[in-house]
Amino acid sequence: MTFAPIAPTTAVAPTKIASDTYVIHQVQPALGQPLFVYINSMVILGKEPVIVDTGTPANRKHWLDDVFSLVEPEDVRWIFLSHDDVDHTGQTSTKLWTACPNARLVCNWAMVERHTNCFDFPLERCRWVGHGETFDVGDRVLHALRPPVFDSPTTRGLYDSTTGVYWAVDTFATPLPDPSMTIADLDQDSGSMACGCSRSVL
Repeated sequence: MTFAPIAPTTAVAPTKIASDTYVIHQVQPALGQPLFVYINSMVILGKEPVIVDTGTPANRKHWLDDVFSLVEPEDVRWIFLSHDDVDHTGQTSTKLWTACPNARLVCNWAMVERHTNCFDFPLERCRWVGHGETFDVGDRVLHALRPPVFDSPTTRGLYDSTTGVYWAVDTFATPLPDPSMTIADLDQDSGSMACGCSRSVL
């Protein structure tokens, strides 16, 4: 008997949402319901490539394949964790750190403290960035900004003023009756978004 997580069976290719910016998808059936949930990550290419969140352990192989189809592992300079839920930190305790030897982990003290019982954060490679703070990734400055709704006290969204993309973490996540649906298929009056990010000027 095994209790290992079940790998997703629905694959969705990365989606380009702005210049140098791609959403990495994972589709997970909702427990006990005929619904599907997108668990997304993001890659920002540029002078110093950034991975935003790292998916779930169940999706490890597909996630790594998708991310490294866009950027060479040794070129990754930053890995930004929006918060410490397992569907956003799934690859942090794996070979990701050896595969990306030049990457620094952007997190915060609370995230490290809450996670130390399951992951030995490489503190020498960490940069703590809180709500309202910024960090320079070579050709743009990224802003850590808490979204209006969140489910973890460690949450910070990420705003790229170069593209106008704001990674809103879980704010706009919504279950879908069909995994092939896109935002264009949703009721616009509901205000729902399925991407996990939004393009906006704050």
